Amino acid sequence: MNERVKVKSIAGDRLICSCTTSACKSCSGNSFCNIKIREIEALKPGNVPVEVGDTVEIHLPPGKTIFAGFMVMILPLILFGVFFFLAGLALPESGEGLRVLAGVLGLVSGFGASWLYSKATNSRNLPEVVRVLGKTD
Repeated sequence: MNERVKVKSIAGDRLICSCTTSACKSCSGNSFCNIKIREIEALKPGNVPVEVGDTVEIHLPPGKTIFAGFMVMILPLILFGVFFFLAGLALPESGEGLRVLAGVLGLVSGFGASWLYSKATNSRNLPEVVRVLGKTD
């Protein structure tokens, strides 16, 4: 996925960029998105000369996008089901309430695992600048 963004600030090898909703045309949520200007953090390869105010093209491989969606949404739901099922096996006399509570614990564990993974792999999952398109007003 490529996106054209404007560089707002630079801190080392990290860029803070902004894009308007016109840059989000391909997003299925564009019609109901209420964020008019979005900020994106991106990595700047060492050999790319970038200045504040430049328009750059950033790239995030589709595989990383899909995996991020899996970690945030699917993993917690899977863990809800696993914990719910295991509570039924471990405590067969328990009612639905205890199983649901165990499922919620699985859901929270999934979100926690997703958050820890995100913190551990922060810079590897950022989009990278692929080319500088020039200055814009």
